[in-house]
Formats: sequence, C-alpha cells, structure tokens
Amino acid sequence: MGFVEMIPGRLYIGGRISTDDWGFVQRNISVIVNLRTKPDRPPFDFSRRIMIWVPITIWVTPSLELVDNLIEQLNQLFDQGYRILIHDTLGKQRLGFIITAFYMQKYRLNREEALYLVKQKKPDIKPTENYLQLLTQYEKYLNL
Repeated sequence: MGFVEMIPGRLYIGGRISTDDWGFVQRNISVIVNLRTKPDRPPFDFSRRIMIWVPITIWVTPSLELVDNLIEQLNQLFDQGYRILIHDTLGKQRLGFIITAFYMQKYRLNREEALYLVKQKKPDIKPTENYLQLLTQYEKYLNL
C-alpha cells in the first residue's frame, strides 16, 4: 500500500491511487480528497461515500479562503468519524501543504511544528516555497 497512516484508522495520505490501492480504499476509506488535476475514477461504486476534488498545482498558489474552507471541511468530516484519504500525484508537495495546514488547524500548531510532526510520519513531504509562504499566512490567520 502506498499510503501513510497519519492518524490511526482515520486519516491516510499518499500519492496517486494505484490499481493495487483501490482494494484498501474500498475496505477502509469513506472520503477521498484528491489534489491532482485529474479526477479519480474508482473501479467500484463510490456513490455512498464522499469524493472531494480540489485540483491545485504547484505553479498557482491557491487562495487563503480556499485553504481555510477545505481544512474546515476536512475537520468536520474527521470529527463526524469519516475515514479520510488525502492524495496528490507524488505525495510530497501539494499533499505536504494540505496535511500541514490540517495539522495546524486541528492541533493549533504553528507551521514549523506541524511540518515537523508530518515529516515524522512521511519524511519526503516537501511543500514548495509558495506553499510555505501560504502556510505562514495561514498561521497568522489562525492566530497561532
């Protein structure tokens, strides 16, 4: 399996969903958050689950409002007991940005604290410079 378990039994992260990964998704995931520019196409009926597609790129920095809305939605779903998978293509840059923002909001951590914790579980996380700058703005927005 190409996913990292960030919060046991509740939150997973990774890169593109491979053919072999779909079985795990079918058995364990109730929400997919896809950060890729291509939509996911599950090979099974996903209609009773939630699929969130937020096609972001490393070349265009999303707005603070988009980030805040997505993180709020993720936290609501998490608090309601959904099992969430967040993924992009390689599982490093865009994913690193979003999972760091999630940790910042969820655990009231500043950017560096959140990034440190995320890298403890997935060391190859590497948000781009524009994403790091946006995380600094998000930290100020959250009054951390």
